[in-house]
Amino acid sequence: MLRAHHDLRATPPPRAPHGPVPPPSPRGTRSSGAVPETEEQQDIAIGAFADAEAEGEFDFASDSSDDDYRPPVSDLPPRMHDHEAGGSSSASDPTLLAILEGMRADQRRAAEEQARRDRDQAAINAAMQARQDELQRQLLTFQEQ
Repeated sequence: MLRAHHDLRATPPPRAPHGPVPPPSPRGTRSSGAVPETEEQQDIAIGAFADAEAEGEFDFASDSSDDDYRPPVSDLPPRMHDHEAGGSSSASDPTLLAILEGMRADQRRAAEEQARRDRDQAAINAAMQARQDELQRQLLTFQEQ
């Protein structure tokens, strides 16, 4: 059953000066009556609806507007990147294999170059440490004299 955020029946709805608005149609059917114009008329209509709902006059599970509902289509056509990511037969394409091999060769060359730079930097650091140790010994010798 549909529940309202506020208990509309806690205070009795005010009565309209031109008579009450009739309650909504029972059994989940929808009426296309006029929309109440004043706030007071709207309060009366809401109160009548809440009363009818509390008495169980509505069956929201059998709303006829749901009969023609169709869920959205979930099977979308495949996209190009989905085809490529799936490890398709294009992996045996000679052009793609040549491009892949070229990329791997570039990565190997870059890794070898980085390893050479690391070795050179380690040698420079060792030479600097040796020079710093030599200068430290000279300073101690000078201070002892």
